[in-house]
Amino acid sequence: MRSERTTMKTTKEDIEDSIGSTVLLCDAETPAADCTVYSDGLYTVQSTYKCIVSDPPWHYGKWGKGSEKSMFADTEYNKDEDIPYETMTVEEIKALPVADLAAEDCDLYLWTTQKYLRDSFDVLEAWGFKYCQTLTWCKAPMGTGQGGLYCPTTEFMLLGRKGKMPKKPRQNSTWFEVPRQSKHSKKPDQFRQMIEMMSDGPRLEMFARRKPLGWDVWGNQAPTDEDIFNT
Repeated sequence: MRSERTTMKTTKEDIEDSIGSTVLLCDAETPAADCTVYSDGLYTVQSTYKCIVSDPPWHYGKWGKGSEKSMFADTEYNKDEDIPYETMTVEEIKALPVADLAAEDCDLYLWTTQKYLRDSFDVLEAWGFKYCQTLTWCKAPMGTGQGGLYCPTTEFMLLGRKGKMPKKPRQNSTWFEVPRQSKHSKKPDQFRQMIEMMSDGPRLEMFARRKPLGWDVWGNQAPTDEDIFNT
């Protein structure tokens, strides 16, 4: 499938200014209804989305070393060093004009951590969404590492909403035990697949590292066209 890259326009330029060089990708062969087609064959991003997933680069100082039982114990990641991607403060995240990307009826899934759980509710409000539920990714303990008295083995995905809830069969749980990912900060595909079942499109993933089929993606680690064809 061929994809064309375009930069964001109007108020969406504010997002680019917040984090640097960023793009969205649209499917050129099967553009969504709201994509604009130009004579040169390029496609703009959609004006609004019914589903937005965001995994913000919350600010952390350094990676810490884990214990010998940590899954990263014998890897290049098990060392004290700066996190290898740009981070944002809570105020910078709140200032992103996500409300401009949301359709009248829109589900927002916001990934967060123990440290930023409280702040995430403020982010939801700043983006114009009402808090609905907290979904929890439960990880099997694998030794101690960063954290407080209790070593964190969970991450959270807050569900916020504008407008009406989509008419879908209900899930029977809000917690999900899914294996850890080998790459730092990478989220399991199972969550994306669940979101596709539970929330209507068109869909946008913010701070994306790859481009799932049928999604628009945005972020300074979003794949290039060559990355898409080679994966």
